[in-house]
Amino acid sequence: MPTRRQLLLSTAAMSLAGVGALSGCAEDGPVELDDGEALRMRVWSESAATAYEDSLAAFTASTGIEVALEVLGWADYWTQLPLDVASGDLPDVLWMNTANLAQAHGSGVLLEIGEIVGEDAANWESAATDLYRLDTGLWGVPQLWEQSILVAHEGLVAAVDGDASALTFDAGAASDPLRELSRALTVDGEGRRPGEADFDPAARTTFGFSAHPDRTAVLGPFIAAQGGSWQDQDGTPAFASAEGITAVQYLADLASSHLAPAGKDTVADPTLCRSLFLQGKLGLLQTGTYDLHALAAEIDDAFSWGIHPVVAGPEGARPLVHSIAALGVDPGDEDRERAIGELLRWLGGVEGQRPLAESRLGIPGHRDLRGAWEESWDAAGVDVSVIEVPEEVAMPEIGDRSAIATGAAMPIIAEVFRGETAAAEALPRAQQAAREAMG
Repeated sequence: MPTRRQLLLSTAAMSLAGVGALSGCAEDGPVELDDGEALRMRVWSESAATAYEDSLAAFTASTGIEVALEVLGWADYWTQLPLDVASGDLPDVLWMNTANLAQAHGSGVLLEIGEIVGEDAANWESAATDLYRLDTGLWGVPQLWEQSILVAHEGLVAAVDGDASALTFDAGAASDPLRELSRALTVDGEGRRPGEADFDPAARTTFGFSAHPDRTAVLGPFIAAQGGSWQDQDGTPAFASAEGITAVQYLADLASSHLAPAGKDTVADPTLCRSLFLQGKLGLLQTGTYDLHALAAEIDDAFSWGIHPVVAGPEGARPLVHSIAALGVDPGDEDRERAIGELLRWLGGVEGQRPLAESRLGIPGHRDLRGAWEESWDAAGVDVSVIEVPEEVAMPEIGDRSAIATGAAMPIIAEVFRGETAAAEALPRAQQAAREAMG
């Protein structure tokens, strides 16, 4: 069951209710719940829950509406959600990701929030907000968003006179800037590089690029940069296009050419590339902003590292963007719906999201908090100013059972990285498995 964090108010804080009530319901007077009642809000992150405590305490002081914050771990969160839909015991506000949005929307229990938040939505980052638009409606208040990035071991890159700031790949060429830099970064115990006589890939002391089957950090951005997509506009898996096959084969060939860790090893250990980077043995790691906390904490001062845009292809750089939003559940009660609306408006505002931004939990959904987020990272010794809002992106999973579909596809795609089959044969099978999983 969820862990509840009841945000209790002091008498002084309660005295602010009504005086500082949010403007959204000012015409109808302050919103009130029955004595002892509180709105329930559920998240899957303990760190976010800690940050939200200050935000929600301020909300209660302003409105008089108490909020009980529940935390469920990631796996339990998604197991519990359909059970609560069936039993009618959903919280009033809950965190959501795009992979599970369609199923939650299809249950018919969510509040369409376009009218509730009104013009406030114009202040939110559109790359995050648009992921929650379905059937001409808006169904979520973006709290934070993430995007894929390239991080570089600046010492290793500088030692070979490389530049990781604007790397590109060209699958149709004999070589390209990504392959050239990866080759320069890859060295065995005797100082030899791939292509040189007696190079020993089993004795590599440093590795080039993280070409591994990571859907979010690598596959999505590379397929999109090649001109393909993971799903079509209807949400049907579509990665087995000519562009998708080319991109996946290119990545697997990086590994088989020893410009990346061995595919059989990265399939067996999905964290291998990250571990090698943390050990100072991998020059280029394509990951996401979600990894910045761990990188900053574990690298500390061991070596200099920097953030760059993802590797660009024929269609440019296409980072994958995904967003976490707060959704409202229809209570079937007018007073409680007004209270939920107050909370959603608060969570969409600067003060509602400020603790998340200052805790460096994802990129802020509210544009006006970008500066506070960058300053917080700067204080931690990490320059995130290079992370721009992308104009073109790779999409995350969308649609009912889309995450299950990706789960069905990935073991088959892994065959390509292990060198067991070519992408031209494996991707159509993987795509068919994904489509069957979606039903």
